[in-house]
Amino acid sequence: MEAYKTNNKRPLPWSPSKSEVFRIYVKLNQVTVKEEIREIMIKHRNKTEDEVRNVRILLHPEFVSIVKLFGIPQGYYPPDGFFDQPF
Repeated sequence: MEAYKTNNKRPLPWSPSKSEVFRIYVKLNQVTVKEEIREIMIKHRNKTEDEVRNVRILLHPEFVSIVKLFGIPQGYYPPDGFFDQPF
């Protein structure tokens, strides 16, 4: 992980808001990112689309799923323990 830090990269946030995810993945199609966020939140929280529509903050496991799907964005690095399974 040290190699990432020497290149002036920022750590990925632990539980970002949806708008932060859009900023992080600015090079991707926003509609695609939005649809994937919605699908992951529906599956993870076992809620309907209407119930997750107004949720602003992604839980850490949800954001990890986004990072695994789209990859680590340019200019960021995963902090230590980012991909570890929560207890």
